[in-house]
Amino acid sequence: MVKAMSAQGFFSKSYNAAMTTAEQVGEQEKAKAEAMIAATPAFGGVEAVSVELGEDHTGDPSMWIIFRLRAGFKTDDAWFREFSDYSTQLSLKLLHSGLTRFPYTRLESAS
Repeated sequence: MVKAMSAQGFFSKSYNAAMTTAEQVGEQEKAKAEAMIAATPAFGGVEAVSVELGEDHTGDPSMWIIFRLRAGFKTDDAWFREFSDYSTQLSLKLLHSGLTRFPYTRLESAS
């Protein structure tokens, strides 16, 4: 006997399976990005780096590379220029590695 499934049940089941696959791919890309970041020399004044997954303003899958500054660390224009170069090179390295999510960078002060 074949059990009937409503259209809503069918699409819900298909959607959940697709989301699970997308989430798994996202977590694999996050792990790959974290490993690449860990293998990159740290930048002066940065206490920690983390990766968050999400969507950008257009709804495309993205990742945010969050750089947290050490407490009390003072920045200046030269530091920001060097950090900009550093984060751009890291983003390019991630993009060229085959990741499908675009890496955005964010700088946060220590809490």
